[in-house]
Amino acid sequence: MPHFRLNKLKLKAVELDENEFISKLNNFLPSEHKIKKEIIGGISIYKTNFPVGKLLEHALGYIYIQSKSSMLSAITLSPKKNEKVLDLCSAPGSKTTLIAEMMNNEGFILANEISLDRIKALMFNVDRLGILNTTISNNDGIRIANLFPDYFDKILVDPPCTALGDTRFTPKKQIERNLSRIDNLTQIQYQLLVAAAKMVKVGGEIVYSTCTTTLEENEYLIDKFITKYPFEITKPEISELKFENYTGRNIRTDLFHSVRIDPTDDDEGFFIIKLKKSDEFSYDKQKNKELKSSNTEIYFYDSKKISSILNQISINYGIDENFWKSFLFVLRSGDIFFSALNDFDYSRLKILRTGIKLATLDKKSGWRLSSNAVQILSKHIQKNIIELETKEQLITYFMGHKTKVKFHDSDFVTVKYGNYYLGSGKVRDSILLSYFPRSRRTTEIDFSLIV
Repeated sequence: MPHFRLNKLKLKAVELDENEFISKLNNFLPSEHKIKKEIIGGISIYKTNFPVGKLLEHALGYIYIQSKSSMLSAITLSPKKNEKVLDLCSAPGSKTTLIAEMMNNEGFILANEISLDRIKALMFNVDRLGILNTTISNNDGIRIANLFPDYFDKILVDPPCTALGDTRFTPKKQIERNLSRIDNLTQIQYQLLVAAAKMVKVGGEIVYSTCTTTLEENEYLIDKFITKYPFEITKPEISELKFENYTGRNIRTDLFHSVRIDPTDDDEGFFIIKLKKSDEFSYDKQKNKELKSSNTEIYFYDSKKISSILNQISINYGIDENFWKSFLFVLRSGDIFFSALNDFDYSRLKILRTGIKLATLDKKSGWRLSSNAVQILSKHIQKNIIELETKEQLITYFMGHKTKVKFHDSDFVTVKYGNYYLGSGKVRDSILLSYFPRSRRTTEIDFSLIV
């Protein structure tokens, strides 16, 4: 029975209550698909046999499908909104986005991923869920360690592994291939953990997790690491979860305070452990000449290059200009991005993106909000809002087609259906032109089921 979570950031943006949302969703579902709920570490985890990926709410980022075990590693990290957090191997973004939600879209997350192909999925999920406190980088997680000595409050290390935790979805040939390269994988895992050890502050914490069951990638690796580096195993304060690893206790006593989750019919196997840095340690600091420093210029709301743009957006969409004080901004070739206010040192490495796209410059009319921005700004928009009246209009807009509406001509409209802010558009001669992202248009949505 698949698990999922609700995105509190999107619910908050449109002032929807989580319990009411689930109650309404349950009203649509047959009895055999009723949603079950449990709360772990303050996070509500749901499960149902119903394919929630077919819901409009999933496409709009209110629902995220994720295994319970995967959620637990982010919950164990227990991030706070004023912290700097590093997700060292972050794609496809399941844990990154949950960490961002737990931080209330505040503070700072560096989501690093070595694979450009996997970063596409990471960016898609950051956009879909409206994540504003995350910066994405494409670097070797081992080699960036010297750039951030004793810098982050918390780090998640979820490295590549043999993935034996859920053999239902891992092809047999891939499992055989993974096992054949276990020595190489354990070397990478250990090096990534050591890199994290260099980057976390004294008193800071690392959560190491894998979706596999081998001792070599889990308990044996941690034993080797603890023996050499000044870290102690910490028992997470999660009352609903027992961190009692009897297998680990036989290797070293304090490994009892890790968790080994066996694969079940409705969840994948996982290993999770929390480590606290108790002291500094010396290591050879080699300059990474090949890692370019950032060429990204970060602006505050009152910067000369930014203030006029924000003023135009505020006028076009009826947004209070004081609202922009809580964000940082980046300009890139006709696009402006915005992210949560933070004090991260962006000069240290080259980044791919920070926050999400706020608006794009239309050379004829001006700055138009992106649909992703509309969905997270929602209640702050007070002007030029089109409320679609029928599901037919909803479907037409969602799929990027022209929609007949009763509305005056405008280059800057936001589109709403019921409680949901869908995205951006413009109106000409009573025809709504859709700017809903192509990447999020899908024929898989069942529009008959709308909460």
